[in-house]
Amino acid sequence: MSTNDCKTVQPYLSAYHDGELAAGQAATVAQHVESCESCAAELSSFSSIGSNFAQTPIPAKPSNLWQRIERELPTAVEPVTLSRRFSVWIRESPYGAGLVSMAASVLVLLGAGLWYGGGNNHNMASSGAMATHGTDGHSPDGEMSAEHMVEFAGVMDEYLQKLPSDPDAAERMLLTKYDGEKVDADGAVKLVGYRPIVSGGLPEGYSLASTSVLKMPCCTCVKAVCKRNDGSTLVLFEHDDEETAWFGDRRQSMATCGDKDCCLVDLDSSIAATWKQGTRSVTAVGVRDQEEVAKLVTWLDKS
Repeated sequence: MSTNDCKTVQPYLSAYHDGELAAGQAATVAQHVESCESCAAELSSFSSIGSNFAQTPIPAKPSNLWQRIERELPTAVEPVTLSRRFSVWIRESPYGAGLVSMAASVLVLLGAGLWYGGGNNHNMASSGAMATHGTDGHSPDGEMSAEHMVEFAGVMDEYLQKLPSDPDAAERMLLTKYDGEKVDADGAVKLVGYRPIVSGGLPEGYSLASTSVLKMPCCTCVKAVCKRNDGSTLVLFEHDDEETAWFGDRRQSMATCGDKDCCLVDLDSSIAATWKQGTRSVTAVGVRDQEEVAKLVTWLDKS
Protein backbone atom coordinates (compact mmCIF):
# COMPACT_ATOMS: atom_id res chain seq x y z
CA MET A 1 0.00 0.00 0.00
CA SER A 2 1.19 3.52 -0.65
CA THR A 3 2.47 5.32 2.45
CA ASN A 4 1.07 8.69 1.39
CA ASP A 5 -2.46 7.68 0.38
CA CYS A 6 -5.12 8.02 3.10
CA LYS A 7 -7.74 6.23 0.98
CA THR A 8 -5.46 3.20 0.73
CA VAL A 9 -4.36 3.14 4.39
CA GLN A 10 -7.71 3.80 6.13
CA PRO A 11 -9.32 0.38 5.39
CA TYR A 12 -6.45 -1.25 7.29
CA LEU A 13 -6.53 0.94 10.43
CA SER A 14 -8.87 -1.40 12.34
CA ALA A 15 -6.78 -4.48 11.52
CA TYR A 16 -3.63 -2.52 12.42
CA HIS A 17 -5.15 -1.53 15.79
CA ASP A 18 -5.97 -5.20 16.49
CA GLY A 19 -2.48 -6.38 15.50
CA GLU A 20 -3.74 -8.42 12.53
CA LEU A 21 -1.58 -7.03 9.71
CA ALA A 22 1.57 -8.63 8.39
CA ALA A 23 4.79 -6.96 9.49
CA GLY A 24 5.40 -5.10 6.22
CA GLN A 25 1.83 -3.78 6.03
CA ALA A 26 1.87 -2.77 9.71
CA ALA A 27 5.10 -0.84 9.19
CA THR A 28 3.59 0.99 6.21
CA VAL A 29 0.46 1.96 8.19
CA ALA A 30 2.60 3.11 11.15
CA GLN A 31 4.74 5.26 8.87
CA HIS A 32 1.64 6.90 7.36
CA VAL A 33 -0.07 7.52 10.72
CA GLU A 34 3.02 9.29 12.08
CA SER A 35 2.64 12.04 9.46
CA CYS A 36 -1.17 12.09 9.00
CA GLU A 37 -3.28 13.73 11.72
CA SER A 38 -6.57 12.53 10.18
CA CYS A 39 -5.61 8.83 10.13
CA ALA A 40 -3.98 9.12 13.56
CA ALA A 41 -7.24 10.51 14.97
CA GLU A 42 -9.25 7.70 13.37
CA LEU A 43 -6.85 5.10 14.79
CA SER A 44 -7.18 6.69 18.24
CA SER A 45 -10.98 6.42 18.00
CA PHE A 46 -10.74 2.61 17.95
CA SER A 47 -9.09 2.68 21.40
CA SER A 48 -11.82 5.00 22.73
CA ILE A 49 -14.58 2.74 21.43
CA GLY A 50 -12.93 -0.32 22.95
CA SER A 51 -12.61 1.42 26.32
CA ASN A 52 -16.27 2.52 26.30
CA PHE A 53 -17.39 -0.95 25.30
CA ALA A 54 -15.42 -2.56 28.15
CA GLN A 55 -16.89 -0.11 30.71
CA THR A 56 -20.55 -0.48 29.64
CA PRO A 57 -22.40 -2.13 32.56
CA ILE A 58 -24.60 -5.14 31.83
CA PRO A 59 -27.83 -5.11 33.88
CA ALA A 60 -28.13 -7.96 36.39
CA LYS A 61 -30.66 -10.64 35.48
CA PRO A 62 -33.39 -11.12 38.11
CA SER A 63 -33.28 -14.53 39.78
CA ASN A 64 -35.56 -17.18 38.24
CA LEU A 65 -36.41 -14.68 35.48
CA TRP A 66 -37.45 -17.15 32.80
CA GLN A 67 -39.46 -19.32 35.20
CA ARG A 68 -41.39 -16.23 36.30
CA ILE A 69 -41.95 -15.22 32.67
CA GLU A 70 -43.32 -18.67 31.78
CA ARG A 71 -45.78 -18.60 34.69
CA GLU A 72 -47.21 -15.25 33.61
CA LEU A 73 -47.35 -15.79 29.84
CA PRO A 74 -50.87 -16.33 28.37
CA THR A 75 -51.52 -19.81 26.92
CA ALA A 76 -52.83 -21.14 23.57
CA VAL A 77 -53.92 -17.92 21.87
CA GLU A 78 -53.66 -16.59 18.35
CA PRO A 79 -50.23 -15.07 17.53
CA VAL A 80 -51.56 -11.51 17.20
CA THR A 81 -53.45 -11.77 20.49
CA LEU A 82 -50.41 -13.28 22.17
CA SER A 83 -48.28 -10.41 20.91
CA ARG A 84 -50.69 -7.83 22.29
CA ARG A 85 -50.97 -9.61 25.66
CA PHE A 86 -47.22 -9.92 25.91
CA SER A 87 -46.86 -6.17 25.25
CA VAL A 88 -49.36 -5.43 28.03
CA TRP A 89 -47.57 -7.86 30.35
CA ILE A 90 -44.23 -6.17 29.67
CA ARG A 91 -45.71 -2.78 30.55
CA GLU A 92 -47.57 -3.96 33.67
CA SER A 93 -45.12 -6.55 35.02
CA PRO A 94 -43.17 -5.39 38.10
CA TYR A 95 -39.94 -6.49 36.42
CA GLY A 96 -40.99 -5.75 32.84
CA ALA A 97 -39.14 -2.41 32.77
CA GLY A 98 -35.97 -4.12 33.92
CA LEU A 99 -36.36 -6.69 31.15
CA VAL A 100 -36.80 -3.96 28.53
CA SER A 101 -33.73 -2.14 29.88
CA MET A 102 -31.67 -5.31 29.77
CA ALA A 103 -32.76 -6.09 26.18
CA ALA A 104 -31.97 -2.55 25.04
CA SER A 105 -28.53 -2.71 26.66
CA VAL A 106 -27.76 -6.02 24.95
CA LEU A 107 -28.74 -4.55 21.56
CA VAL A 108 -26.50 -1.51 22.16
CA LEU A 109 -23.58 -3.74 23.12
CA LEU A 110 -24.06 -5.96 20.09
CA GLY A 111 -24.26 -2.92 17.81
CA ALA A 112 -21.10 -1.42 19.30
CA GLY A 113 -19.28 -4.72 19.01
CA LEU A 114 -20.21 -5.19 15.37
CA TRP A 115 -19.21 -1.61 14.48
CA TYR A 116 -15.98 -1.83 16.44
CA GLY A 117 -15.06 -5.07 14.68
CA GLY A 118 -14.58 -3.21 11.38
CA GLY A 119 -14.58 -4.56 7.81
CA ASN A 120 -11.03 -5.95 8.11
CA ASN A 121 -11.35 -7.68 11.51
CA HIS A 122 -10.51 -11.38 11.16
CA ASN A 123 -12.70 -12.17 14.17
CA MET A 124 -15.74 -11.12 12.12
CA ALA A 125 -14.73 -13.00 8.99
CA SER A 126 -16.87 -16.07 9.60
CA SER A 127 -19.98 -14.37 11.04
CA GLY A 128 -20.08 -10.98 9.32
CA ALA A 129 -18.06 -11.21 6.12
CA MET A 130 -21.12 -11.49 3.90
CA ALA A 131 -22.63 -8.41 5.54
CA THR A 132 -19.70 -6.17 4.67
CA HIS A 133 -18.16 -7.89 1.64
CA GLY A 134 -19.49 -9.47 -1.51
CA THR A 135 -18.82 -13.07 -2.51
CA ASP A 136 -15.71 -11.92 -4.39
CA GLY A 137 -14.15 -10.57 -1.19
CA HIS A 138 -14.75 -6.87 -1.91
CA SER A 139 -16.58 -4.38 0.23
CA PRO A 140 -19.16 -2.06 -1.46
CA ASP A 141 -16.43 0.53 -2.13
CA GLY A 142 -14.28 -2.06 -3.95
CA GLU A 143 -11.72 -2.74 -1.19
CA MET A 144 -10.44 -6.29 -0.79
CA SER A 145 -11.33 -8.01 2.51
CA ALA A 146 -8.51 -8.94 4.89
CA GLU A 147 -9.26 -12.64 4.39
CA HIS A 148 -9.02 -12.41 0.60
CA MET A 149 -5.98 -10.16 0.84
CA VAL A 150 -4.09 -12.86 2.77
CA GLU A 151 -5.18 -15.55 0.29
CA PHE A 152 -4.18 -13.36 -2.67
CA ALA A 153 -0.76 -12.63 -1.16
CA GLY A 154 -0.25 -16.40 -0.82
CA VAL A 155 -1.05 -17.00 -4.49
CA MET A 156 1.28 -14.20 -5.53
CA ASP A 157 4.05 -15.66 -3.37
CA GLU A 158 3.69 -19.01 -5.16
CA TYR A 159 3.74 -17.17 -8.50
CA LEU A 160 6.91 -15.28 -7.58
CA GLN A 161 8.67 -18.50 -6.60
CA LYS A 162 7.87 -20.12 -9.96
CA LEU A 163 8.54 -17.08 -12.15
CA PRO A 164 12.39 -17.01 -12.25
CA SER A 165 12.91 -20.73 -12.95
CA ASP A 166 9.74 -21.66 -14.85
CA PRO A 167 7.88 -18.59 -16.15
CA ASP A 168 5.58 -20.73 -18.32
CA ALA A 169 4.38 -22.71 -15.29
CA ALA A 170 3.93 -19.46 -13.33
CA GLU A 171 1.86 -18.09 -16.22
CA ARG A 172 -0.38 -21.17 -16.38
CA MET A 173 -0.91 -21.16 -12.63
CA LEU A 174 -2.06 -17.54 -12.53
CA LEU A 175 -4.25 -17.86 -15.63
CA THR A 176 -5.97 -20.92 -14.15
CA LYS A 177 -6.42 -19.40 -10.70
CA TYR A 178 -7.95 -16.14 -11.89
CA ASP A 179 -9.86 -17.06 -15.06
CA GLY A 180 -7.19 -15.54 -17.28
CA GLU A 181 -7.87 -14.97 -20.96
CA LYS A 182 -5.10 -14.24 -23.45
CA VAL A 183 -6.04 -11.28 -25.63
CA ASP A 184 -4.68 -8.76 -28.10
CA ALA A 185 -5.06 -5.01 -27.58
CA ASP A 186 -8.56 -4.89 -29.06
CA GLY A 187 -9.65 -7.89 -26.98
CA ALA A 188 -8.43 -6.17 -23.83
CA VAL A 189 -10.51 -3.08 -24.63
CA LYS A 190 -13.65 -5.24 -24.73
CA LEU A 191 -12.89 -6.75 -21.32
CA VAL A 192 -11.44 -3.84 -19.33
CA GLY A 193 -12.37 -0.77 -21.36
CA TYR A 194 -8.86 0.45 -22.20
CA ARG A 195 -5.90 -0.47 -24.41
CA PRO A 196 -2.98 -2.05 -22.56
CA ILE A 197 -0.13 0.37 -21.98
CA VAL A 198 2.29 -2.04 -23.72
CA SER A 199 0.30 -1.78 -26.97
CA GLY A 200 2.39 1.33 -27.70
CA GLY A 201 5.56 -0.77 -27.69
CA LEU A 202 8.39 -1.54 -25.28
CA PRO A 203 11.89 -0.10 -24.79
CA GLU A 204 14.75 -1.46 -26.84
CA GLY A 205 15.89 -4.81 -25.50
CA TYR A 206 12.37 -6.00 -24.61
CA SER A 207 9.71 -7.86 -26.57
CA LEU A 208 6.08 -8.65 -25.77
CA ALA A 209 5.45 -12.40 -25.29
CA SER A 210 1.74 -12.32 -24.34
CA THR A 211 -1.07 -10.18 -22.99
CA SER A 212 -3.91 -11.48 -20.86
CA VAL A 213 -6.75 -10.25 -18.65
CA LEU A 214 -7.08 -11.65 -15.11
CA LYS A 215 -10.01 -11.40 -12.71
CA MET A 216 -7.96 -11.07 -9.53
CA PRO A 217 -9.46 -10.38 -6.06
CA CYS A 218 -8.06 -6.83 -6.07
CA CYS A 219 -9.32 -5.97 -9.55
CA THR A 220 -9.61 -7.07 -13.15
CA CYS A 221 -6.21 -6.29 -14.59
CA VAL A 222 -4.13 -6.59 -17.76
CA LYS A 223 -0.98 -8.69 -17.46
CA ALA A 224 1.80 -8.35 -20.04
CA VAL A 225 4.60 -10.93 -20.12
CA CYS A 226 7.75 -9.30 -21.53
CA LYS A 227 11.05 -10.93 -22.54
CA ARG A 228 14.47 -9.35 -22.36
CA ASN A 229 17.04 -10.06 -25.07
CA ASP A 230 18.71 -12.58 -22.78
CA GLY A 231 15.45 -14.57 -22.50
CA SER A 232 14.61 -13.58 -18.91
CA THR A 233 11.06 -12.57 -18.01
CA LEU A 234 9.56 -9.32 -16.78
CA VAL A 235 5.81 -9.04 -16.07
CA LEU A 236 3.74 -5.84 -16.06
CA PHE A 237 0.33 -5.71 -14.34
CA GLU A 238 -1.87 -2.75 -15.28
CA HIS A 239 -4.68 -2.23 -12.76
CA ASP A 240 -7.12 0.28 -11.31
CA ASP A 241 -6.31 -0.20 -7.62
CA GLU A 242 -3.15 1.14 -6.00
CA GLU A 243 -2.40 -1.83 -3.74
CA THR A 244 1.09 -3.22 -3.35
CA ALA A 245 -0.14 -5.42 -0.49
CA TRP A 246 -0.07 -8.21 -3.09
CA PHE A 247 3.32 -9.18 -1.68
CA GLY A 248 2.43 -9.89 1.95
CA ASP A 249 4.97 -8.77 4.54
CA ARG A 250 7.95 -8.45 2.18
CA ARG A 251 10.07 -5.37 2.81
CA GLN A 252 8.83 -2.23 1.06
CA SER A 253 10.37 1.19 0.45
CA MET A 254 9.48 4.37 -1.42
CA ALA A 255 11.73 5.80 -4.14
CA THR A 256 11.66 8.18 -7.09
CA CYS A 257 11.94 6.33 -10.41
CA GLY A 258 12.13 8.65 -13.39
CA ASP A 259 9.58 11.27 -12.42
CA LYS A 260 7.31 8.90 -10.47
CA ASP A 261 6.99 7.97 -6.81
CA CYS A 262 7.38 4.19 -6.74
CA CYS A 263 6.78 1.60 -4.06
CA LEU A 264 9.58 -0.99 -4.29
CA VAL A 265 9.22 -4.50 -2.85
CA ASP A 266 12.14 -6.87 -2.21
CA LEU A 267 11.57 -10.21 -4.02
CA ASP A 268 14.90 -11.78 -2.97
CA SER A 269 16.51 -12.24 -6.42
CA SER A 270 14.61 -9.31 -7.99
CA ILE A 271 12.23 -6.52 -7.04
CA ALA A 272 8.66 -5.44 -7.76
CA ALA A 273 7.67 -1.83 -8.31
CA THR A 274 4.29 -0.07 -8.37
CA TRP A 275 3.65 3.45 -9.65
CA LYS A 276 0.80 5.57 -10.99
CA GLN A 277 0.59 5.71 -14.76
CA GLY A 278 -2.12 8.15 -15.77
CA THR A 279 -5.42 7.12 -14.16
CA ARG A 280 -4.24 3.57 -13.41
CA SER A 281 -1.34 1.86 -11.68
CA VAL A 282 1.39 -0.38 -13.05
CA THR A 283 3.09 -3.12 -11.05
CA ALA A 284 6.29 -4.54 -12.56
CA VAL A 285 7.40 -7.97 -11.27
CA GLY A 286 10.83 -9.49 -11.84
CA VAL A 287 12.60 -6.14 -12.22
CA ARG A 288 16.37 -6.27 -11.74
CA ASP A 289 16.92 -2.94 -10.01
CA GLN A 290 15.64 0.60 -9.52
CA GLU A 291 17.46 1.73 -12.68
CA GLU A 292 15.39 -0.68 -14.77
CA VAL A 293 12.20 0.63 -13.12
CA ALA A 294 13.18 4.19 -14.09
CA LYS A 295 13.80 3.02 -17.67
CA LEU A 296 10.31 1.49 -17.88
CA VAL A 297 8.64 4.52 -16.26
CA THR A 298 10.31 6.94 -18.67
CA TRP A 299 9.45 4.84 -21.73
CA LEU A 300 5.80 4.31 -20.75
CA ASP A 301 5.41 8.03 -20.09
CA LYS A 302 6.41 8.75 -23.68
CA SER A 303 4.49 5.93 -25.38
